[in-house]
Amino acid sequence: MSRRRFRRPWVATLAAIAMFFGVTPSAVLATPAARPPVVVSSSSVATECAGKPIRVAARWYFPPGRPTALVWLQHGFSRTAANLDAVARAYADAGFLVVSPTLDSINLGGCAVAFNIADNAAFARTIGGVFGSGREAGSPLATSLIRAREAAHRPDVTMPYRMVFAGHSAGGEFVVVAADALRRADPVAFRRLAGLMLFDPVNSFFGGHFASAASSLGADRLPIRVIASQPSVSNSFGSGVAVLERTTRQEFLGSRLVTGIHIDAEGDSTDLIGELSEVGTPRPRNGRVIRALATGWSSDMVTGSVTATYYPGGDYYDLLLATRTVTTLPVR
Repeated sequence: MSRRRFRRPWVATLAAIAMFFGVTPSAVLATPAARPPVVVSSSSVATECAGKPIRVAARWYFPPGRPTALVWLQHGFSRTAANLDAVARAYADAGFLVVSPTLDSINLGGCAVAFNIADNAAFARTIGGVFGSGREAGSPLATSLIRAREAAHRPDVTMPYRMVFAGHSAGGEFVVVAADALRRADPVAFRRLAGLMLFDPVNSFFGGHFASAASSLGADRLPIRVIASQPSVSNSFGSGVAVLERTTRQEFLGSRLVTGIHIDAEGDSTDLIGELSEVGTPRPRNGRVIRALATGWSSDMVTGSVTATYYPGGDYYDLLLATRTVTTLPVR
């Protein structure tokens, strides 16, 4: 059964227009009280790769209140957690606790965010297990959270039960492979996973891990949402999105930005390397749309509900269609 946040038609329309221009609905309907800021702190996560112990640097983003769920936000090739700061802050402002690890892009042992010099599937499986055990006392993720919350002066924050895996570019492939590995290795922990949010995901040139994992997760009916950019060299000409369209069996998979480029998800958090790779800069409007849809869809994954405005037929989504801001991804 669906639910709407905005009951009266004129209110819904006004809110949709406000969101389109980057203004929150509450700012239009009322003057909200000042909210506490999102607090960011850093704390590494102890794990292993290629038979050796390693520590993965991670940023933690604490929401103003108690978190509703955990978001694992994974960057792509040649990027860091800092490049997804804008999305991470949007998630935290929407009530999520966010952890954003920084992984190597190239590693001889496969301890990397992408399959390049060596197969990284085993590393993805390991990191998936780190999140699966995250609520256990003394686990690597729980220990990292304790250190991060002490530095952030947020002792009230505990590890949420529900979680969303989110990834940009090669990070999209990484979290898909990790999610499927968690499904196979720990079905109990896998039940905590509400869904996947993928930002222009890219599958590696090598191996078939992405397609295999996506197909298995699709058969399991795990909610998967995608915001894609236009096909380009940076996203392997949309091949990753094509895999998801073919395998995941979603009634609604997501959207493609009509003027989208691969680094739109990074927005103001991108850097010169990102801009040179695209020979362009992120479009602010696309960034606002990405953040609104991603947080809205992720919230629905966690609650198991449908906030109509974020989907075809809803005021905000139909405004995006009418203004040629997005198109809806086909599913097969």
